[in-house]
Amino acid sequence: MIKILEALLPVLLMMGLGAFCKARGWLKQESINGLKFLATKIILPVAIFHALSTADYSSSIFKIVLIMFCMLLISFGAGFLVKGFVKPPYRKYVPFLVSVYEGGMMAYPLYTNLCGTENLSQIAVLDIAGLLFGFSVYMSLLRAVDGSEKMGVRDICLDAVKNPAFIATVLGILCGLTGIVRELLESSAGDLYLICESMITSPLSAIILLIVGYELKPDRALMIPCLKTLLLRMAVQAVMILGVLAVVHRFAGRNQLLDLAVLIYMSAPATFSLQTFVKTEEGSTYIATTNSLYCFISIAVYAIAAFFVR
Repeated sequence: MIKILEALLPVLLMMGLGAFCKARGWLKQESINGLKFLATKIILPVAIFHALSTADYSSSIFKIVLIMFCMLLISFGAGFLVKGFVKPPYRKYVPFLVSVYEGGMMAYPLYTNLCGTENLSQIAVLDIAGLLFGFSVYMSLLRAVDGSEKMGVRDICLDAVKNPAFIATVLGILCGLTGIVRELLESSAGDLYLICESMITSPLSAIILLIVGYELKPDRALMIPCLKTLLLRMAVQAVMILGVLAVVHRFAGRNQLLDLAVLIYMSAPATFSLQTFVKTEEGSTYIATTNSLYCFISIAVYAIAAFFVR
């Protein structure tokens, strides 16, 4: 229970603070929009670059990344097939909520509590495909769906290429493959690099969770589409988990640590940064509420896994 609280309490605390600031009128929507810009355009890209540029890459990792990327495409496509179960105006967001995962602020801490920080790479490798997919065409399609502007395929691809998070992902992988940043960390300038990186990225989790809490709106009318979306995500992800485990066992072998990583990672809610890219208040509120409710599914899966592993 203490381990669960260590992973969950900071998340709930910051979300609660966001909701409290909204209730007291201490933060306005203009302030939240400014925080969204700061998180998505500056802090998040720096965090992504550091994580990928310092990762170790091997042939088995590329197999897993390819498997996860294919799974993301399938789950995203499945979202368009099932979105009819949710009424407008929330229907258009369903495909985005049944795919992608919140790694850094939900899956990572739960997994390290269960398997130790020394095995963090097992779950981090699963997140590479999510970063590539999530901050490219996925977010560009979200912008097209959420905004009033019409975007063709060319516009969506160009928008993806210009996305700071996508640029950071590509540069991070390139630096990780060449080992440039790892060499920098071993040099005399390594400590300086880490201090600067930490100074920029340390507020990221708090800012995103504050936004999630601020935009949480647990009214009765909103709960029905949110609960429907939650059930749809559970159904899609249950199938995806079984499929990914089967394929990983076939091409990468059996590994209990990796199996647990797949289970916990794919049981996480959709990325918390999702609503930071949504401009409409109704969309942000719906996404924030659905993600908040799904956190309890993640905790339940973690508790079951912890019971059997320990």
